[in-house]
Formats: sequence, structure tokens, C-alpha cells
Amino acid sequence: MLLNLLEFLDLSMAKRIADPAEVRRIRATIFDKLNRRGKWGPSHTSKENAIKGIPSHEAGAAKDILEGAIKEGYLNLKPTNYGDQVSLNYDRRNEILDIINELLNEE
Repeated sequence: MLLNLLEFLDLSMAKRIADPAEVRRIRATIFDKLNRRGKWGPSHTSKENAIKGIPSHEAGAAKDILEGAIKEGYLNLKPTNYGDQVSLNYDRRNEILDIINELLNEE
């Protein structure tokens, strides 16, 4: 039963973020929002605020992409007693700005 649950979770995650272009667009949108608000390094915001403004039908994918960006090192995670907070990783500033510029050039 546990194996079936894990397989179900893997399939549902894959369905949410199947299109690589959509993943890049959502990730760039999150990065752009944090950049415009100056959330670099010690200036942080909640995970919920980072994905606020993403359409509701993409909210699940946005949460997965946010977690992926933390694992990839694009975002810093700051656990607090009032919830996890995130900020852009200043060490990867050029990469993050390239991702944002790619989004802006597509629009």
C-alpha cells in the first residue's frame, strides 16, 4: 500500500509540471517577484508570499518549483518559528538575472 501511495505521488507531481517551458516560466516569475521586492540574502519573505500572484491552477506546481529552486541553490531557506522564509541566493545572482531576462524577452 505504501508503494502504491508513493507511485501515486510521483505521478501526480509529474502531471503538474510536465511542460519544461511552463516550469521555466513559473520559476522566472517567482524569481522576478522576489527580485523586484529586493529579497536577496538576509531580506526574506514567506514561501506563501513568494508564490502569491501565480494563478490558482498553477499553485501546486509553483510550490514544487519553489522547493526545487531551494534544492538547486537558487533560493536560500530560512526556517523561523513562524514558518519557512525564502530569499534569492546572492552567490547565484547572474544566473537568476539571466533566468528573469529570458522570461522578459519571451513576453
